[in-house]
Amino acid sequence: MTQEIYEAALEEDNLNKCRGHIHTKFAYGSTEPEESRLLAPLFEIGRVWALMDGAIDTHVHSGPDAYNTRLYDEMEMAIQACQAHMKAVVFKCHSTPSARSAAIVQPMVNKWADEHGLPRVDVFGGVVLNYSVGGLNPEAVSVSYRVGGKVVWLPNMDASFHRKVFGQEGGIEVLDENDRLVPELMEILAMVKEGDMMLSICHQSTKERFAIVDGAHRMGIERVEIIHPTQMVSKMTVEQMKTAADKGAYISFYCVDFAPDQWSWEVFLEAIKVVGPDRLVAGTDAGHFALPMPADAMRRFITEMLLHGVSEADIEKMVKRNPSNLLY
Repeated sequence: MTQEIYEAALEEDNLNKCRGHIHTKFAYGSTEPEESRLLAPLFEIGRVWALMDGAIDTHVHSGPDAYNTRLYDEMEMAIQACQAHMKAVVFKCHSTPSARSAAIVQPMVNKWADEHGLPRVDVFGGVVLNYSVGGLNPEAVSVSYRVGGKVVWLPNMDASFHRKVFGQEGGIEVLDENDRLVPELMEILAMVKEGDMMLSICHQSTKERFAIVDGAHRMGIERVEIIHPTQMVSKMTVEQMKTAADKGAYISFYCVDFAPDQWSWEVFLEAIKVVGPDRLVAGTDAGHFALPMPADAMRRFITEMLLHGVSEADIEKMVKRNPSNLLY
């Protein structure tokens, strides 16, 4: 008498997931029943390396950081990007400006690249306008620019909308009672324009984001991004992304290790169709101690895009051309 053992792996839901999983045929050389096992497909990793060559990650986090434990410092991350033949990385820190440290790291990583026969990687930094630098503080923008800062990030963790989402009071306002940009922000936008810097709109509401994009457009600012449109604190609909893109902004998707509360492949793929790859940027937001190193996160992102059917031409736009337009 044979003993019947319940096989959880044969549950219908599990079978559907297994047989429809995007990695299965590449991971195990699986084929359809009528196909030859001798011809089981292999993933063409050369496609990934070609897309990594010259890629730009406009959003990585290095240590030390006042609020988060980080995996590597900027020199280590820049070397990793150099080894992956990336063109540039942008270091962002919630608590302190990254402009000065990026300027210090650049000649050192140049020397390392030359010694190892690798192409140099450009290192960028800037300032996040949280309370630690005085909030919407034009002087912080001026100081960042004067030591080489390229990016001005609007408040994230100290933004009033961020705090509202998390049930906290206070925070930095970007609009006045009449829904106009506050004077400090207007002054900062003028400085961004004068210095040809990149403006990154962070954890503001969609209403605030539209107002800022409109203000930047009126001033002739061309280097504008809106970040994290799938993240809990800064969600936007795809139609809203399209509206912002039509107003002149790039919409930046950062995979953050594809965490469910931060990422949606369904939304990302819809955005490629509706917004269009000409206005999308793909990066990582990596650097947290629990996540992969940024260069490896970028490799994973590119790999997953290919597995999800995104064309090389569209990926090239999102990881090379569009971020280059923001920075150079």
